[in-house]
Amino acid sequence: MAKNAAKQKTHVAIDIGTSKTRIYIEKLGMVFDEATIMAMDYKTKKVVAVGDAAKKFVGKLSKNILIKYPLKRGVISDMSILRLFLAHILQKNKNDIKDSIVTLACPISVTSFERDSLITTIKGLGVYYVDVQDDIKLAVLGAGFNIHKSDAYLCLDIGAGKSTVGIISFNETVISKWSKIAGNSIDLEIIKYLKAKKQMAVGEISAEALKNAVGSLIKNKNPLKTAVYGYNMNSGLPTNTEINEDDISKIIVSAFNNLTALITSALEEAPNEVAGDVIKNGLIITGGVAQIPGVKFYFEDYFEIPVTVAKGASNAVINGAIAYKSDSFAYAGSI
Repeated sequence: MAKNAAKQKTHVAIDIGTSKTRIYIEKLGMVFDEATIMAMDYKTKKVVAVGDAAKKFVGKLSKNILIKYPLKRGVISDMSILRLFLAHILQKNKNDIKDSIVTLACPISVTSFERDSLITTIKGLGVYYVDVQDDIKLAVLGAGFNIHKSDAYLCLDIGAGKSTVGIISFNETVISKWSKIAGNSIDLEIIKYLKAKKQMAVGEISAEALKNAVGSLIKNKNPLKTAVYGYNMNSGLPTNTEINEDDISKIIVSAFNNLTALITSALEEAPNEVAGDVIKNGLIITGGVAQIPGVKFYFEDYFEIPVTVAKGASNAVINGAIAYKSDSFAYAGSI
């Protein structure tokens, strides 16, 4: 009876990332796919804007507005802010999620106490059950692989705030490791480079746009190039210059060298029995930074195993959370 009752409930999937938060509600589709940022009034502490609307305030703040980042570099920076952020978003769909079953994608960097706090927040909105799953496991599922098989899958999820490597088998995370070497750390290194080499000050949003425009792990016949705008550090006046892929290639390569070390450390601690599966199935790459040109060739050359860059790599975790519906309902039905 309990299992049949569970199957009749609405399924909700939530992925809270450093850069973006995605929320899917069955029958409604993706109801939120925006920046994990919140703008608050300095005096009243009331929420002024959330998501992409709040992101527009970044770098253009008045004294009356505070920008809050619930997560920084893969770690919850302020649990009270994250709970307020989630509640503010979900409140708009309170009737739709009432008595629902939620699959919550959680970074492995989040502590058990923080997980429990998130569950309490979500259940406080009338949700029936919250099934918390490792985001790296859901990334493999979202990339199109059957995580319930005995086969072991090696995955690297390169997000904005963190990168996670994991080995998944039999619906379990066999081993996982994470690093703060990710999209945001690359952006910060680009900012440092422009200050040192171009005497130019730019913000994180401009640095991210530059990375996306010319970041590459391969040398193109026609080098990628783009204009970047900022302030001249000597005169203080607005300026612009042209940057090509060669200008920031060392930054990109250095970051990926660190990621190869992360993968190697995970493989060294993995059970011997998974080695054959890793050689056979190769490495799965997910996350927004997976879209940098040359990612597949870089890791294939280094590890000499097949590499698959997931289609829709940046959405792999939320897609996995959506696909995890049957397991979430099975758990809920056994309560």
